[in-house]
Amino acid sequence: MIITGNDVDLFIKLAELSSNITASIIGYLPKCMLPELLSCSSIRKIVASTILSNIEITKRIARHKPSDVPGDGYSTCSCQRFRITLTNLKEGVRQWSMFPSSIYIHDAFIFETVLDFSPELFMDALSISGCFMNIEHSNIEASLRCFLNSKFMFDSLSLSRSHNPFALPPVATNVNLYHTRLNSFVIPGVKKLELHVAEDQEERLTFSADLEDLIIYTNRSIQMTLPPNLRKLDISAFNSSVNFISQQMVNLENLSLTLPNIQTFNATGITAPNLKTLFLQCDSMNNLDDLRQFQRLNKLVLKGFYYPIGLFNEGSFPELEKFRCWECFFPDSEDFDNSSLTFPPNLKELEINVIRFQNVNISSSVFPSTLTRLTLANFSFNYDYLGDNLQYIDVRTSKLIFKSDFRIPQMAKEFSLNASYLTFESMDFMYPLPADLVRLDLFARESGKINPITQMVEWPSKMSEINFKNFNIDYFKLKQLNLNESGLTKIYISGGDVKKLDAGLFPVSVKDLSLTEMGIQQLPDSFENLKNLQKLSLQGNQLREVTSVKLPMATLETLDVNQCNLRLISPFVVSMLEEKNKNAKLRVNAIGNLNVSVIDIRKTLKAIKGLSLDLSNFDNTLIEIANRSSRLRCIEEPLDSYIVKSKTDDLYNGSESSSDQESGGTKKKRRNI
Repeated sequence: MIITGNDVDLFIKLAELSSNITASIIGYLPKCMLPELLSCSSIRKIVASTILSNIEITKRIARHKPSDVPGDGYSTCSCQRFRITLTNLKEGVRQWSMFPSSIYIHDAFIFETVLDFSPELFMDALSISGCFMNIEHSNIEASLRCFLNSKFMFDSLSLSRSHNPFALPPVATNVNLYHTRLNSFVIPGVKKLELHVAEDQEERLTFSADLEDLIIYTNRSIQMTLPPNLRKLDISAFNSSVNFISQQMVNLENLSLTLPNIQTFNATGITAPNLKTLFLQCDSMNNLDDLRQFQRLNKLVLKGFYYPIGLFNEGSFPELEKFRCWECFFPDSEDFDNSSLTFPPNLKELEINVIRFQNVNISSSVFPSTLTRLTLANFSFNYDYLGDNLQYIDVRTSKLIFKSDFRIPQMAKEFSLNASYLTFESMDFMYPLPADLVRLDLFARESGKINPITQMVEWPSKMSEINFKNFNIDYFKLKQLNLNESGLTKIYISGGDVKKLDAGLFPVSVKDLSLTEMGIQQLPDSFENLKNLQKLSLQGNQLREVTSVKLPMATLETLDVNQCNLRLISPFVVSMLEEKNKNAKLRVNAIGNLNVSVIDIRKTLKAIKGLSLDLSNFDNTLIEIANRSSRLRCIEEPLDSYIVKSKTDDLYNGSESSSDQESGGTKKKRRNI
């Protein structure tokens, strides 16, 4: 956001609201924007309070600046805290008589300086965090002991890269150690510890009994004694082994193990009768029968395993609601008895993602009636087993054929099909669609086929999004979809032969409209009937003789005309020349249009200050302009082998010929695609 005179007036009016509401609004603004608002005297104190509420003390400031690109503003600023030097912070505290409530320090030497000379800055802090890197040469241990003696505590403390072991005082409840050696990991008061084991770390690790959350990453073999009061344990060993010394952990509810060398779960020695969530990625573990001891599991995630056929037999895991099998395998189909493929009786969410396509038939399997979310990828699919209670269906496979009896489950809210070849022998499943359906994705990666749409589609009132790809939608099919009578806000249709587009075919509600590679040759004179449109994509349509297209500039933010074989950009921005749209902002993406007129681009950018433009970098003049203007970007793009680049003539070098002259006298010199 760029502060103009009107913007300042807007912020001044905030002072008319209650201070709490004003502070709440200012709190949502980009941090790097706040200094500009200090010039507004009526809200100055609130702005100062917002700045000091959450600060990061740094040696130097790298403040994000507002972009010159229309509509971008402070979009590059994602700062969670306000960055400030120690000198400026002390001056701000003196000027406003306010102390920071949340402090983050990213440098050990700054921390030591604050502690030695300005410890009062910590006085009113509700939260203090530190992230100290390369502490090898700092006096960090003594400083932390001084910090402890001053009765201060870190909420979070991160230390990295210290090969000289030292004793860490109990100064934080949350500690992150990255390749940092300690004399002992028994640190009283620490509730959460994340440890990236150093290469020269002692092999045996012991932790405080206070610890509740332990995360360990290691590339070397270790032996560890597990604290008895852990609630969460996450161990990732890469090409190494971990030996556990453990007693029964009745509080452990979340367990994640990435252990390449372990063959059975019982070999870990972990006993957790109340475990709720389990994640396993263990390359050498083939037998999962040991998991039956965890009958109170609520969520089970397996990665890289053979599918655990038979694990859920006989009503096992009655409390399991979520099961995910990622990058899994099935046995060879000739040996696979799909009748043994059973599921927990109360399962609500099931995801099976096969690492590569397998022709596995699970059509005889029966999903529990409680199942509401189903995600299947890379094995054969039969719609007969889709239960009536399913609400979220996401299927990705090689080939799908739906016969006339196919219907989307009536409880469905989101229905997504993604296949290389996708065929619907009848469109009866569209009459009617489920009343609660919100999203419908029919995605044919290679080729899709639908029979003629014989009657107008009636869209559910809750429906907001459709995505159709590669079904060769022509004008008649597009009309029969009856989109203009829907309340859709996002419409993505790709692949078709519409030829002449009619903006009246789309609903007023649409905000994001994408019609890519639809065979569109002629555009309507206006899209202004789409009063809520924010994004419009016409990518990949070979548009001919575009003369003038009016756009809804009150709402439109982005226009995508990539690879449309355009010669002129100006016809798309005529609405921006109207008085009512003089302050409008628009980003136009026009990459891949190698016949575009440099003269037209120069004149259009000069006439319309609210326009920003992305083009291919095929012309030196454009590249030079882009180097001087933030509103023009020339994007590096490999040219297809069939595109022959012609020599650059006077027109492309910025002659003062008009666009009309260009259309006539120089047309034979243009590139042909």
